[in-house]
Amino acid sequence: MDRLADRSISAAAFTDTSRDSLPRHVRTVIVGGGIVGASIAYHLTAAGENDTLLLESNVLGSGTSWHAAGLVTGARGTTTMTKLAKYGLEFYRDLQKMSGIDVSFQRSGSLSVARTPGRVDEILYARDVADQQGIRTEWLSAERYHEVWPSASHEGVLGALLLPDDGHINPGHATVAFAKLAYELGAQVREKVVVRELLREGDRVVGVLTDQGTVYCERVILACGLWTRDLAATAGVKVPLYAAEHIHVRSNEIDGARPELPVYRDLDNSYYIRHESGRLLVGAFEPDGLPRSTDEVSVEGFAEFDPDWDHFAPIRRKAETTVPDLSRVGYDRFLNAPESFTPDANFALGETSEVANLFVAAGFNSQGIIYAPGVGKELAEWVISGTPGFDSSSVDVQRFSPHQNNRNYLRARTKEGLGRLYGMHWPNLQMESARDVRRTPLHSRLKELGACFGEVNGGERANWYGEPGSQPVYDYSYGRPSWFERVAEEHKAAREGVVLFDLSPFAKFEVVGPDALEVCQYAATADIDVEKDKSVYTLFLNDRAGIELDGTITRLAHDRFLVVTPSFTQQKTHAFLNRIARDKAAAVFDCTAALATIGVMGPKSRELLSRVSPEDWSDQAQKYTHGRTVEIADGYAYSLRVSFVGELGYELYPSADLALNVFDALWRAGQDLGIKLAGYHALDSLRSEKGFRHLGHDIGPIDDPYSAALRFTVALDKPGGFVGKDALLKLDPSAPAHRTVYVMLDDPNPVFVHDETVYCDGAPVGRMTSGSYGYTLGRAVGIAAIRPNADLSGVFEVRCKGIRYSAKVSRRPFYDPKGERLRG
Repeated sequence: MDRLADRSISAAAFTDTSRDSLPRHVRTVIVGGGIVGASIAYHLTAAGENDTLLLESNVLGSGTSWHAAGLVTGARGTTTMTKLAKYGLEFYRDLQKMSGIDVSFQRSGSLSVARTPGRVDEILYARDVADQQGIRTEWLSAERYHEVWPSASHEGVLGALLLPDDGHINPGHATVAFAKLAYELGAQVREKVVVRELLREGDRVVGVLTDQGTVYCERVILACGLWTRDLAATAGVKVPLYAAEHIHVRSNEIDGARPELPVYRDLDNSYYIRHESGRLLVGAFEPDGLPRSTDEVSVEGFAEFDPDWDHFAPIRRKAETTVPDLSRVGYDRFLNAPESFTPDANFALGETSEVANLFVAAGFNSQGIIYAPGVGKELAEWVISGTPGFDSSSVDVQRFSPHQNNRNYLRARTKEGLGRLYGMHWPNLQMESARDVRRTPLHSRLKELGACFGEVNGGERANWYGEPGSQPVYDYSYGRPSWFERVAEEHKAAREGVVLFDLSPFAKFEVVGPDALEVCQYAATADIDVEKDKSVYTLFLNDRAGIELDGTITRLAHDRFLVVTPSFTQQKTHAFLNRIARDKAAAVFDCTAALATIGVMGPKSRELLSRVSPEDWSDQAQKYTHGRTVEIADGYAYSLRVSFVGELGYELYPSADLALNVFDALWRAGQDLGIKLAGYHALDSLRSEKGFRHLGHDIGPIDDPYSAALRFTVALDKPGGFVGKDALLKLDPSAPAHRTVYVMLDDPNPVFVHDETVYCDGAPVGRMTSGSYGYTLGRAVGIAAIRPNADLSGVFEVRCKGIRYSAKVSRRPFYDPKGERLRG
């Protein structure tokens, strides 16, 4: 069936109420009748939330869904995303039977080919994750390749992975099928209703203003694709999305084009090919995308742009080289239509930081068909329970910096973002566009001293260093990149001498006022009612006892506290604290940009600090986990004796205007001590050896403190309780959902990436949640989540690129397990 032949299918196909007047009040409004919005509507009603209204400005599926290629796969690059995709693959199998609508689900499989050694590594890692999640795979020989795709040349192909259960679907009909199921379970579906504005009272959404009147509600879900950014802005909410042209063409009838052909993904050449009605459809994810503002997109539905054969020509040549018959038969259709993209090529999901009960499911970066069922299921659960039921860290809408909503920034980033889907997904990969926008006070000096910068949520940070005066650049590898030894030197200096880190991107907040203690106590699992200048490591839980945040809280005065959390959680932390402070005599101030953070780490850190400060730096003068204001260089800074590297260390918090002066003084004074600059890659290797958790990898919203082996952060007996305490009390600390352990390979050569499968006595028992190369230990080291009943005396292995390597597993970190060096 030609997916585009019938654009008129809509809610009228299953209900005569699609043009009825709007209800005055419903519990839930979903804005956007594409496949994602329709899936959310179905999964909400299937869970019993049938007081739901699905609104579409045109007809169902007329936004992005109608022109999608409909590709469906069960394998993605991480465990979390693979689970979401796998659910969709299984759901589509039954959608036609459930709905009675022909969704043309063709389970033809998919074939991903690699033309470079790096791509071979990437596909092998993806295969490991797929196998871990029970997805069938087959690594093809040249002979099998020709059996599977007879008309495709094998020239230049170094490897090919077949996923036999993948396929494609008619996305427009699938959208209607979801909506029909939702309607049959009680949801209301209305087409031709334009939502003009979101209505809010204080920090909560209360309804939507449409061209046909106002609908009041308790919650709103924005699933309106590229229009989501502009509509969210009417409520003061930032959702960074931008549209780009997305192209696929269809050949004339071609010999050998049959429904059984797997989807052909030529990732290194940025295109895919699939069968359609005796023809071949060729789609592009070119690395030089063409951004489009919403002003350039028709609001009438089924928006298209003019054909641009010149822009498509490089992709066309590559596809015709692989399948020469394409150049012989020519093409009968050029489809050029808008898709929306986010700054980091992951979608935006969940409750917004600015407005409570306003949820987002948008920016799917051309993967909405793959993820629609899984996102519908997970967001429905999130909306109903108030907390995510899966590890949402990588897709949480609150991960972005506010500046990433800027249209100049988005337009520049989207030009690159379109091609990122098929671009290499290297470990530590950095985006190249829209850079040097958000910089720390030390950025220029670090650049002079050889910093190679990376980016997290739009902020620049030094990841590693070349020689002073040089301009180091990234190369990438699934093994050891060229900068491997540079990071080794930084790591060694932190263990044996002294290093400086620019940690200014850390998210920093002050909570001030008569009720400041009450706010911090209720936010944190730990007891924050401590002496002045005492710092406490703590978790911040959701109502299910899942870990939303971690960080330190330092008591600066009886009514003043400093909260420090990871940089990518700036928006989330602010929202978390603000919602607790609501109606309290306390204020939350974001001081991230106002305060720099300089890490002085290593056994010689105390000696270095004594050279630039007249203060007493002895252990008696400033004990571990304590802070104080110190005179340093030509000014003052708050000094906090904590360390994420597992060595004696201090975090200095000078005001931004003093940061450069303090840094320069430290750098000059440390030359004869062998001082080095260290970046975030060294920080990661150091903390991996020490076993410190990384939020978003080792801990997240589905991990409780007991499973994460962080029970010491929980003060169940403190007055007033804390967020998530009731749920935590229902858990048995002796029976965790999983066990957190430390893993070290025996072989010194492999390097951990993520999500590698862990085996015990030959059987899979868990996965690596994070890892790095432990330069002190001389081998890869990291943290894993394994089954709680796994025998720790068994024989352990970790699978990397299809090869199992013997490993040691411990309940205590391999480096300095007693933490003695921190207290030196």
